[in-house]
Amino acid sequence: MKRRTVFCIGAALVDEIYHSIDQPVAGSSNPSSYVKTPGGVARNIAHHLALLGDSVELISHFGNDPDGDWLMKKCSEIGIGISHSLINTTHTGKFAAFIAPEGELITGAVSTHFEELITPEFLQSKAPLLKEASVVLFDCNLSIESMQWLTLFCQEQKIPYIIEPVSVTKAERLLQVDIQNTLLITPNEIEMAKLTGGSNDISAEILIGNILKKGVHYVWVRKGKAGSVLHTTNNQFVLKAPSIKVMDSTGAGDAALAGWIHAWLMNKHPEDCVRYGHALASLVLRVKGAILEKADSKTLQQIINAEN
Repeated sequence: MKRRTVFCIGAALVDEIYHSIDQPVAGSSNPSSYVKTPGGVARNIAHHLALLGDSVELISHFGNDPDGDWLMKKCSEIGIGISHSLINTTHTGKFAAFIAPEGELITGAVSTHFEELITPEFLQSKAPLLKEASVVLFDCNLSIESMQWLTLFCQEQKIPYIIEPVSVTKAERLLQVDIQNTLLITPNEIEMAKLTGGSNDISAEILIGNILKKGVHYVWVRKGKAGSVLHTTNNQFVLKAPSIKVMDSTGAGDAALAGWIHAWLMNKHPEDCVRYGHALASLVLRVKGAILEKADSKTLQQIINAEN
């Protein structure tokens, strides 16, 4: 039987999202609507797992400031455990995004000291707790040293672990990390080249093969509107993206991964886990911001049944 709690380790941010009313013009002020929501890759994944009824602990950083107070309150209200996170006087991280009318991200900016605060020493202090994890999810906002500590710890303790690369730049950090026996990694097509040290002109098949040779069990390549593909050494599973009107693409990948983990905790087949991931992402794509206020397994199953 799997252990009880999912540990999500990574960034917790305040998201400030601007939706351009008209097609944006570079170098000019663009009239926009505004929404403030809780954010951060690991925090967003923890958020949706908590919504779906899974027991989840977030290990991250919160500043002892109004943003930190607000963000911690939002986490607690949704059911995310935060008692093992770091709280100090360093300011709470922020992410600002500018979204085109059709829902695509134009540009974003992040300011956080998370990487330098969640150190291997800090993680070592949480080792007794992490030993009880059902699965460990971490994002590449962590430093190389902290990611290496986590992978070796999970390998030694035989704890399934999942890696979310976050971005092209941060995916490159994995070149210096032993990712042997990773349960799942979720790169897009550009991130694949960075985390294997290959170039963008190398075929996707070769890049995926190189990741699998490192000892990764599943490589889930998300392709936005083109859907996604789950790769193993001997197989690949292709799933089309649902046909929906996109309000905002921010956080869709985080939601998809939360859906996958939720299904995996229910002992679903990995291909069914992808279906759950698509279902949850389809709900997030319909709202402004990166998170939902409500979600449950029954709704996800209904979406899956309708697609089939």
